[in-house]
Amino acid sequence: MKIAQLVSNLHSASPLANYAIYSHVAWLTNGLVELGHSVDLFAAGDSQTKGELSSVTPESTYTIPDMTEDIKKHYVHLLISKCYNRAKEVDIIHSHFNLLSSFYSNIVCTPTVQSIHSPVNENVRPLLSQFKNNRYISFSLAQRKALPELNWIANIYHGVDTDLFSYNPDPLDYFLFLGRVTEDKGVHLAIEAAKAANVPLIIAGKSYPTEGYWHGKIEEHIDGKMIRYVGEADFEKKIEWLKKAKCLLMPVQWEEPFGMVMIEAMACGTPVVGFKRGSIPEVVADRKTGYVVENVSEMVEAIKNIDKISRQETRKRAEIYFSVEKMVSGYAKVYQRVIEEHKFREDKKNNKS
Repeated sequence: MKIAQLVSNLHSASPLANYAIYSHVAWLTNGLVELGHSVDLFAAGDSQTKGELSSVTPESTYTIPDMTEDIKKHYVHLLISKCYNRAKEVDIIHSHFNLLSSFYSNIVCTPTVQSIHSPVNENVRPLLSQFKNNRYISFSLAQRKALPELNWIANIYHGVDTDLFSYNPDPLDYFLFLGRVTEDKGVHLAIEAAKAANVPLIIAGKSYPTEGYWHGKIEEHIDGKMIRYVGEADFEKKIEWLKKAKCLLMPVQWEEPFGMVMIEAMACGTPVVGFKRGSIPEVVADRKTGYVVENVSEMVEAIKNIDKISRQETRKRAEIYFSVEKMVSGYAKVYQRVIEEHKFREDKKNNKS
């Protein structure tokens, strides 16, 4: 197959990218190439890929000095238009834009499939509904509940490199929160649970002091001993924190569409304790690879019982359901099905005429 992968040029696509969208696209592109497919990656010019890279900027627009937000948006549209101007060269386009590619996809014959990586706010929802008949691939069945009217054609879980995120049977004595330090991620509740269970908690992730959440609900609890904040972790440090943690805490306050960090933890053998929101009950096998809980008090009990969870079984679940190989194979099968269905419809249309 000849496949185009299309992702924003705001950041660079790379297997080691800290932003899940960009690492996901990089792993998917590389995996498809390794399967023998021809892949054009439309992304920032400094992206790292085994495919053929096409760009409209020499680097990610985020890193270009003095580029205004308005100009960055123009370069996004320029990249999308470049991809669709070359639509005849490929069999299928996989867009990783929530909405923007929809303005282009239906004016070319080549079929597009779309992944929705980011939350859809109420302003975007009416626009997206105009394209409800496009082909969408979900990351979890829970993700579909937010937009049930869309034409979901497949569900494919994210995959993680189980060699990079390798198994560690002997964790250290700390619990971990890894992710954005924002209210929707529930960091304050992870702190509350860790304090009630009297266990050390390490918080790793980017904070946003201007939002007020850090100063209002987090900062006062950081003591450098039981509650530690270590800042945003790079890729290697992230793996180290995950491998050595006794458990990853996910007290999310929104309907998490997937949560890449969960499968990264599980690949290391690290169980997950998460609130029953979004994809968490799909990803975490309750009482086998962690605990799915309703509130802070249940999270405290889960923390106290975390040693009952087998790290080996946790790793095994990641290998079976959440490997890069399984993910890439799933996408390849969906692409082939869409291409064949599209060809059938086009042949039928041409025969009628």
